[in-house]
Amino acid sequence: MNEPAPPSADVRFDTLFKRCVAQHGRFGHSAHIHLAWQLLGDLPVLEALATFNSGLLALAQRLGLHDKYNATLTTVYFFLVLERRRPGQSWEEFAARNGDLLDWEEREQVLGPFYDVPALASEEARRSFVMPRPPHHTK
Repeated sequence: MNEPAPPSADVRFDTLFKRCVAQHGRFGHSAHIHLAWQLLGDLPVLEALATFNSGLLALAQRLGLHDKYNATLTTVYFFLVLERRRPGQSWEEFAARNGDLLDWEEREQVLGPFYDVPALASEEARRSFVMPRPPHHTK
């Protein structure tokens, strides 16, 4: 017998998006983090990243929220979720251990080691991924 084809990236994104909205009541920052966490559990990293980025961009465009999508913030938070995610960890455990990632008000503490936070609002950061600043080296 033939196995059914896996859902397309768009279908997978939409399904997980709806699940996150149902659980969080709206699609705020913590729901974005939850969606990244779910995609990382379902897909290889680069496929999950592509699905996350393209799905959020398409959603923003569909809703006419062109200024909401920020490629740099999306990518950075995705990789922070990847860095902190542990095998076998439930969403509830992840959320309890990573409250700073879920709280948009904590973004300066979370992103400060990597970015000049106001620069993240630039048009360049919105359009495409901007690399983090180099770490300071001491001699």
